[in-house]
Amino acid sequence: MAILRRLGAVLVLAGALAVAAGYGGALHPALDAVAVFRVPLALATALVALALWRRPRAAVWAVVALMTLAAGPRLWALWGPLPAQAAPDFSLYQKNLMFSLADRAPVIADIRARRADVVTLQEVSRPNQAVLEALREVYPSQNYCDYRSNGGPAVLSRWPMVPGSATCGPGLAAIQIETPQGRLWAVSIHLRWPWPFEQPDQLALLEPVLRDLDGPKVIGGDFNNTAWSQAIARVSAASGTARVGREAVTFSLPFGGLGVGIDHVLSTAARGQITVLDRLGSDHRGLLAQLAI
Repeated sequence: MAILRRLGAVLVLAGALAVAAGYGGALHPALDAVAVFRVPLALATALVALALWRRPRAAVWAVVALMTLAAGPRLWALWGPLPAQAAPDFSLYQKNLMFSLADRAPVIADIRARRADVVTLQEVSRPNQAVLEALREVYPSQNYCDYRSNGGPAVLSRWPMVPGSATCGPGLAAIQIETPQGRLWAVSIHLRWPWPFEQPDQLALLEPVLRDLDGPKVIGGDFNNTAWSQAIARVSAASGTARVGREAVTFSLPFGGLGVGIDHVLSTAARGQITVLDRLGSDHRGLLAQLAI
């Protein structure tokens, strides 16, 4: 039993250090990747502490401290104060289609029914390009950017595109549009998975592209990272935007079914609300953002 307690103490210490390390994303992208799993790491560590710690009172205090550290950003994202809201005058539909989507009819029908001003899509594979064609009558302003074998990002708008504004980057598609409120950049982003995959290098390439898009912006995308990540902070800083609305759980990790929020909408004004939509055959839920721009 003593060996189990020692092992438990080691596991609790390792778990606590991992949770704390997740706050160091600005120091190294590996720590940003750890932050994605902050809450399940804290939960698993807490269970070990409660089960094996010799002094229950100490275990309880350790668990309280650990869960506060881990859940703080999540609770802030879910219930923290939002900027002063104004009546929405713009809407954006965000969706990772999933490159192997079997039936595209439901998502096409849903996009038509929502009547958003802008649609941002990811994993627009060759078969999924049928979605763009099916929506071209309603969304004549379109920019698709080839990126990876599983499909690139696309941005669609019902408003006219400023001639020559279509822009592509690694995992980015953008157009500047003429809205009733003025010119606005509409951007679709698909980031790679965090470290040790290519997300840090991709962000370094995307930051100058975002800085060059002069003017107000709305961004929808699959960021493959959480609301509190350094990745979101870097995109926000480069684009002059902030995340809109509460955290939206849009994706289930393949182990344990843990739900994480990795799809986000950002805007220059950062005022608006997010509605989480159905999967419609994808592995991501969609988002509908009602914005004041």
